[in-house]
Amino acid sequence: MTDPTKSQVQMLLEPRRPIPPAPVHPMAALATIVLDNIFGVFELVDPLTLVLTCVGVGVVGAVTTALVQRYLAKDGWGASVAKGLVMGIIAGVPFQVTGTTVGAILLGWAGASQWIKLPAPKSKPTIAEEQEIVEAEVREVE
Repeated sequence: MTDPTKSQVQMLLEPRRPIPPAPVHPMAALATIVLDNIFGVFELVDPLTLVLTCVGVGVVGAVTTALVQRYLAKDGWGASVAKGLVMGIIAGVPFQVTGTTVGAILLGWAGASQWIKLPAPKSKPTIAEEQEIVEAEVREVE
């Protein structure tokens, strides 16, 4: 999720991240947790609907994640659909363990990536700054 429009100078001045960004948007991870827990009630109440519930949760999770990745995370359609399929399968696994666990880990990863930042590296002066120094006027001290 790098921005190709940023210049190298802007990228040097940004704080470095010791933890890389999460592979999915935090909203997609949260949606996986919510879907897993909402439909988990139906799985526990009537085990006969287990197959339909799993398929339904998987489809809703895949579509939700794909749209979040496309429009919020600004991923391409291919990456968005791939991430949507993976998160849909994870959310569609019966019972509430897998989707909640994976969603919580990804949500924590995304938060840690945003909150834990290293200071920006000290950069060398840019060409414009060096020219300003060279073109500076020399004054004699009396």
